[in-house]
Amino acid sequence: MPPELRALLLPALAMTLSACTGAGGSSRAGPGSLDDFCLEAQQVVVGTTVSPALTVHENFDAFVLSKALIDPLSIQQFVWREENEGRAPVMISCKLKSADHLNDSFGAGTAAGNGLCQDMNRLTYSRVRATLGAAATPAVVFDPVEAVINEENRGLTGPDWLKPYEMTWRDESGVLHVRTKGFRVDWLDPALAEMPPRFRGIQYCHFIAPEYLARLLRNEVEAGIQVGKEVVTAPQPAGTGEPR
Repeated sequence: MPPELRALLLPALAMTLSACTGAGGSSRAGPGSLDDFCLEAQQVVVGTTVSPALTVHENFDAFVLSKALIDPLSIQQFVWREENEGRAPVMISCKLKSADHLNDSFGAGTAAGNGLCQDMNRLTYSRVRATLGAAATPAVVFDPVEAVINEENRGLTGPDWLKPYEMTWRDESGVLHVRTKGFRVDWLDPALAEMPPRFRGIQYCHFIAPEYLARLLRNEVEAGIQVGKEVVTAPQPAGTGEPR
C-alpha cells in the first residue's frame, strides 16, 4: 500500500479501534495501560480489525522462544522496563502476523497491506500530543530506517532484532528522534518457500512506550537510552529449531 494512502487510513483505523471492544477490535484498558498494546499494533501496522489472542510475557526467555501463529491466530508481547525501583516501561516488543499471511488465511482484504513499525509510534505520538496539548508538545522525528536484515540467514533475524540499540536521541537543535527496529518475513515470498512455516508470515516490531515518550517530551528523562539484549543462543525445546 502506498505510504500516502496509509497515512490517510491510519487516523480512521485508530478511531475505529478506539471505539471497538471484544472480538474484531482493540479495547485499551485505560490511559497508560499496556495490557493489549501489541493487539492494537497488529491492527495498525497491517491495517486490519482481526483480533488475535495475545500472550504478554513477563519472562524474556519465554518471549524469545515464542512465535506469532496463524492457527490458532496468536501474537506475542514483551515490555522492556527501566532498571530502577520504579520499573517504568520504555519499549514494547511485538511479534505480529504479516498482512499477506492474514489475507491468505482469512481472505483478501483482511489486512490492508504492509505497514511500518513507525506507524504505531506515530499513533502513540498523536495520542500523547492530544494529552499534553498540541502547542506544548515538541515535534518528533521518526527515523525512517527500521529494517533489520540478516543476509546470511533470514531464519535467524530474531537475535539481530533483539540486540541493544539506541532508541532515542536528540540532534544539535534539540529535536527528539525516535528509532525502531523491525523485520518482516512474508508468507508468500517464493524465495522463502523452503523456510519452515513457523519462521514465515511474521512481522516483528519494537515500539516506544507511550508513558516514556510523554516523559521525554516533558523533559523528565534524557534521550539516549539503550534498549535490547544480546541473544547468542537460546535453549530450545525439542523440535522447535532456532530462536526467532
